[in-house]
Amino acid sequence: MIEYLESKGWPIDFYMGCFYRVTRTVEEFQKEIGMAPVGETYLSTDPDRMTKVLLQAKPVCLGFKILGAGRHCGSPAEVRHCFDYAFKNLKPTDAVIVGMFPKFSNQIAENVEHVRAVLG
Repeated sequence: MIEYLESKGWPIDFYMGCFYRVTRTVEEFQKEIGMAPVGETYLSTDPDRMTKVLLQAKPVCLGFKILGAGRHCGSPAEVRHCFDYAFKNLKPTDAVIVGMFPKFSNQIAENVEHVRAVLG
């Protein structure tokens, strides 16, 4: 959709781009990976595709689901890697939206620390 809108030159204020394509049809999954998984699936190749699109878009872009809906929260290093990847693959004017569930740890402070470490 973002590529289409960019090709039309419409005056868009900003884009929001999900790092993972969660709307594939069964047929699309079968074509891409040879099977149709059950449930919500996050393919490792999706962030590369989306960040390429967001890098080429003129307006500010907001990337979301950078942690794969919690699938990449196995360790602080894994989370840090996701933040690092996001900021290295977006424009300097872009930002990320990160969902948090601070019930068992202070994810707000942890995420701030990840951003500070990555953007220094």
